[in-house]
Amino acid sequence: MKRKLCTFLAVILLSLSVCGSAQASQSEVDRLKEESQNASKAVDDIKNKQKETEDAKNQLESQANDLSGQISNLNNQISVVSGEISETEENIAAVEADIETLNKEIDKIQASLDTQRKAMKLRIKYMYESKSTNTLVNFLESGSMSEFLQRLEYMSQITSYDQRQIARFEKTQAELNAKKEEVEEKNRQLNAYQDSLNSKRSQLGGLVGSATSALNTTNSQIADTQAALAVLEQQLSEAKEYEKRILKQYQDAQIALAQKLAGEHGAYKGGYSTNDEETLILAALIQAEAANQGDAGRLAVGSVVMNRVASSKFPNTIPGVVYASGQFAPVTSGRVALILAEGPNSACQYAAAQAIAGNINTDALFFCTYTYAQALHDSQVAAGQEGFLDRTAGTTINAHYFYNYK
Repeated sequence: MKRKLCTFLAVILLSLSVCGSAQASQSEVDRLKEESQNASKAVDDIKNKQKETEDAKNQLESQANDLSGQISNLNNQISVVSGEISETEENIAAVEADIETLNKEIDKIQASLDTQRKAMKLRIKYMYESKSTNTLVNFLESGSMSEFLQRLEYMSQITSYDQRQIARFEKTQAELNAKKEEVEEKNRQLNAYQDSLNSKRSQLGGLVGSATSALNTTNSQIADTQAALAVLEQQLSEAKEYEKRILKQYQDAQIALAQKLAGEHGAYKGGYSTNDEETLILAALIQAEAANQGDAGRLAVGSVVMNRVASSKFPNTIPGVVYASGQFAPVTSGRVALILAEGPNSACQYAAAQAIAGNINTDALFFCTYTYAQALHDSQVAAGQEGFLDRTAGTTINAHYFYNYK
């Protein structure tokens, strides 16, 4: 079984990189590969740092919002407590006025009671020391029993009146004293409540101060993260530009090396006049067939299409070749149409442009997966036929086998 497999292109495909000029040497391609990987890693590192910084910024902004809400809530509480303090101060002033009024009333009643007691003492002394109030004298001087009894009744009424007056004054004084004690207790409670409110307001003020300090620190940290993001954005822009520049240098070097190693091959020599639409059609097919096959694998698919364009056996336009009935499975499945709708990626567009420019890396008109080619070969040999690989001359590039019939 003969196998003509150009493994040197597979070696080239292992060197995916960017940087340097398009020099046709394996060492240069290897150097550009490493430099390209480093450039891509730098871009990824900056993106990761950007995400971490953005997450930190979002967390700080959320923290700042929470602190602002806390400060607003605390200030509202302080406002309520201050209002309660003002109301309590008014109530204390009113209660103190009531206490003063009660004290005056108690003093007045006490003075009246003292006067009444003094008057009663004088009357009692007069009644018991004066002859006119002596019971025996009154009895002897009374003209009759009726007059005697009238005198006794008069003395009794005076005594009862004094006793009632004293009792009334004493009751009123007791009531006032009780009222005064009640008002004084209310005053004590109000003062205690005011002290509690003042303490609460002081505590709230301390919390506001702490929250405000934390908010200032958080806002400062937010400003720092914003500045860091601006620096990272600039760094990312520069890193992407460098990555793009190195990628092109690597791709050019890879194609140059492939041409140097492979020599002159392929029916297509360049010169096809195309437009953007045709380039995108070719790029979409390349993406559908070889998006993960590396630069050389993508270029090889584009080379097959351009070889067919140049061949008399196939249509002489890119759309004609791509959309020819039964030729490319992704066209039939609709995969190519979906990629066209979204837009082919830049790597596949680059491969399409290189193939159209004549920078092809295979003269093959056909390709399939190498697994399929080997399985087809084995089944034909097992059936006693000449094997597929024996009837073709081809090159393996990554997972694909590019070939022509002998």
